[in-house]
Order: sequence, then structure tokens, then C-alpha cells
Amino acid sequence: MRQRDLWIMAVFVVAFIGLGLLATPGSSTGYTVEKGKLYFVGVGPAGPQFATLQALDVIRKADVVFAPNFIRQAFNEQLKDKDVRLAWPDSVYKIGDRPYTAAKSKKEGKKVLEEIHKNAEQLGEEFRREMSQGKSVACLVNGDPCLFSDLRWFKKYFKDSEYEVIPGLSSFNVGSALFKLDLTQPMGLNTVILNHPVKRSQVKDLAEHEATMVFFMAGDLETLVDDLEKEYSDDTPVAIVDFIGYPDRQRLTKGTLQTILKDMTSVPDTDLRLVYVGEFMK
Repeated sequence: MRQRDLWIMAVFVVAFIGLGLLATPGSSTGYTVEKGKLYFVGVGPAGPQFATLQALDVIRKADVVFAPNFIRQAFNEQLKDKDVRLAWPDSVYKIGDRPYTAAKSKKEGKKVLEEIHKNAEQLGEEFRREMSQGKSVACLVNGDPCLFSDLRWFKKYFKDSEYEVIPGLSSFNVGSALFKLDLTQPMGLNTVILNHPVKRSQVKDLAEHEATMVFFMAGDLETLVDDLEKEYSDDTPVAIVDFIGYPDRQRLTKGTLQTILKDMTSVPDTDLRLVYVGEFMK
């Protein structure tokens, strides 16, 4: 082989190695993690396979990482040898033996919020203490921090200049991909409404538009269906996706407003659930 050919081959080898390094999950994105700063890191819905390279980079570089138990378990390999603290006690996610989203009365809902605010205040103090010691702090957030996330509970404790938000893949994105369809109904309203149904009147008002609706933490399914039936026809498609992204637990149940309660009779309630409603599924 001539020397010129050897040089060309060497260039290609270096190029491929370089591309491989850029593409490997263990490589750095070049994102600068500052000392004394807080990072709310969106890690996707079900483990590192849905986390962005930037999120994984911040996790590697942060001095202290806070995460709830279910995220700690999913990111066990990435958190190995890290200083990891518990972000939320498991009790925050429960009302007795039910998920916290299944509050059946205003009293139960109020108790859930009180527990969240109490723990958020304590966590905020812990974040602040570590930051004051010149440490970079990462708080791992399920899904995307900008959609129905823990970020809302902490904003009042920190100035915008004290923290950064690392975007993540939402369960909405991963769940929507299961349909292999365009949720915006090109021939319809071209509208998707994301909602957490806190008030029954709110659901009814939004349903009047008859757009595609996606409910996070929908709570009592019977109540939600009852409210939707006031605006949508009985044959409106409904799909419920539980444990989005978890290969051994993910479950997709399809039906209509008329059949979905019967279809879900034997399915246990969970806070890791999205409810899709709309003509896009027809």
C-alpha cells in the first residue's frame, strides 16, 4: 500500500473515532456546570435511555445529586460513586395505599399539597446549604422540568440567576410516539391541550374546543370521563398509557368514552399515567 493511501486511511480512522466519541453517552457535551449553582435536570420518563446527552453530562459533573428513589434506581449506573441525596420521601407520592393523584376529596388534596410544600421547603434549604459551600447541585426531575414538574415548588426559594433548567424528554413525547400519528389533526383544530385536571369546571371548559386533550395526573378516571362526556360524543377515542417508557410495565389501553371505564376495570391506578382523548386516533 502506498504511503498516500496509508495517510488517507489514517484520516478516516481518526474521523470515525472522533464521531464515535461525540455519539457515546459517556462523552461530554461541553456544558459548563458552575460551582454554587443549582440545576433542575429533566431526565425523561423511564431511565437513561430517554435522558439527553446534556442531562447525563450535568449528572456526571455535579458535586451533589438529589433524586427520588425511583429515579435513583433507574439511574443506578450513572449515579455510581456520586454524592446522592434523597429528593422526595416515598410518602409524598402516596395517600395511604393509593397514588397521590387519586385524592378523592378536597381534604385529601389539601393534605397532599401540605406534604409537598413542607418537603419542598426542607429540600430548598438543603440545596442552599450545599450551594453556599461552593458545590454544584443537580436535582433530577422526571420527564421535562417545564411540564407539571417539581420546578414549580422551588422557584420561590431561588432567584433565576441561581439555577438553570436542563430540558428533558416528557412522557407526553414518548407516549405520543406509540400512536404513530400526528396529534394535531391536520384537517381539524391543529390544537393539543395538555392539562392536569385540578377543577372539574376547568375540564368542561377546555373540552368545549373538542381539540386533542392529554391529561397528566388525571386522578379519578370516572370523574374525568363524566366531565368529558358533557362535550365529546360517546364514540370519541380514548387511550390510557401507564408507565410510559418502562419496557416491562408499559401498558396502552384503547377504547372510547363509552367503553374506557370497563376497559380499565382490572388495571390498578398509578400516578405514572397519561390519558389521551381525541379524533386523531380514528
